Amino acid sequence: MLVEPDYRGHRIQVHAELTGGRWDAVVRILRVLSDDKRYVGRVTCRKVTAELAEHHGAIWGRRWVDANPGQGSGVEM
Repeated sequence: MLVEPDYRGHRIQVHAELTGGRWDAVVRILRVLSDDKRYVGRVTCRKVTAELAEHHGAIWGRRWVDANPGQGSGVEM
């Protein structure tokens, strides 16, 4: 599990899951100091190792936060 505790006011948690012999990432984004729902997304990246999948999931999570400024994480997927 990879955790970024504070990226622009959000906590990003990423863990890899094995799917069909390759690794995908599950990303949870939670606004720090807020009771908003967390955003949960699955990044289909089909990487060879869990570490690579988590790294790409963290990049995706940062991009989501950057693309949704001030929106918080009020979407449950």
